[in-house]
Amino acid sequence: MDQLDLFADAEETPVPATFATRPKPARTVTAPRAPHPAPAPAPRPIAAADDEPDGLFADPRPELPSVHTPIPAQRRIAPLLIGNPRDAGQRLGEAVAETWHASNWGGYRIDIPVSIVAALALFPIKGHTQDVTRIISNATDWEMLQGYREVYAHTWAHRPDLGARMAPLMGWLTEDGVEEKAYAVRRVTETALRHGILQLTGDPDPWCRSDTDVMSWTITSLRSHGARQGMGEYHTPPEVCDMMAAMTCLEPPEKGARFHEPAGGTGGMFRAFAQHLRHMGLDPADYEWALNELDPLAAAGAAVNAIVWGLGPNVVIACGDTLADGGLSDRTAREREHLFEERDEILARLAVAEAVQQAMALADRPIGSKVD
Repeated sequence: MDQLDLFADAEETPVPATFATRPKPARTVTAPRAPHPAPAPAPRPIAAADDEPDGLFADPRPELPSVHTPIPAQRRIAPLLIGNPRDAGQRLGEAVAETWHASNWGGYRIDIPVSIVAALALFPIKGHTQDVTRIISNATDWEMLQGYREVYAHTWAHRPDLGARMAPLMGWLTEDGVEEKAYAVRRVTETALRHGILQLTGDPDPWCRSDTDVMSWTITSLRSHGARQGMGEYHTPPEVCDMMAAMTCLEPPEKGARFHEPAGGTGGMFRAFAQHLRHMGLDPADYEWALNELDPLAAAGAAVNAIVWGLGPNVVIACGDTLADGGLSDRTAREREHLFEERDEILARLAVAEAVQQAMALADRPIGSKVD
């Protein structure tokens, strides 16, 4: 099967004709860079199947055993009618919480279902909801878990500053015995797909992706009332955020202006401001966004939302006590440069390692021919 390149520069990726038939096991399905409202360049050519590397939802490797849930042939998930995106976001969060708590892994590990919703929201292929749903729903357990790892790897490769903030969402994917969670993970995945996670977050236009905050609804639905009270966590209703944005930003701000939210949760106020800027004919990517949040899981959700909502490259998500550390955002901003340098160094080493492997493979050819 042809593949879609995860690291292509295009915002919209054409769907090969073979996508509809799926004649053989799923291959690498990958996607464009982090969402950005700027016009997208032309897509890269689709690689030939023979040159296709292992990747997102690739065939399971025998050395990595998996607990396989029986999968009906060509499983189809019919999404529910979305209607009002904000109502749909709330229904999605509540349905995910109900599914997770009903599974054997429900309860204290709310990072796992939040991570699943976040990864689906970050899924880099935009505008091909039916195809992405089919690929994910027909993946084996190993492919599903590996696919989630690759979504976060792709996010880190393009936005290491925000990817580092998403660390609380990634840990479970590297734990021993992660395959034992596959049944619960699949149930949450199917629930999120059925309740329209890709319809809410999979549009190529960040305007449409900014209609709701699925991360807020998911986190608040999974946490008990007592836990929210103990943490003092109360996410501002979106209607209130919209009103505050309209009242605060009466005139178009100059490019480069900075929006700062000292207790931002998952970024609901940023969503409202970004949409308000778009209503004024402005691009949110032309501004700076700085958010502080005490709860690591909510801060991770804000980092996810910054990409989904297309806030652009100038986003700083800090995690800590704003009252105790007034310079938290500034220090986090200074750390961004180091994170990008670290990313570049790691990718450079990987490129060298790959080049060495290719050179060794080429060197083995004449040696093998002489032996024959």
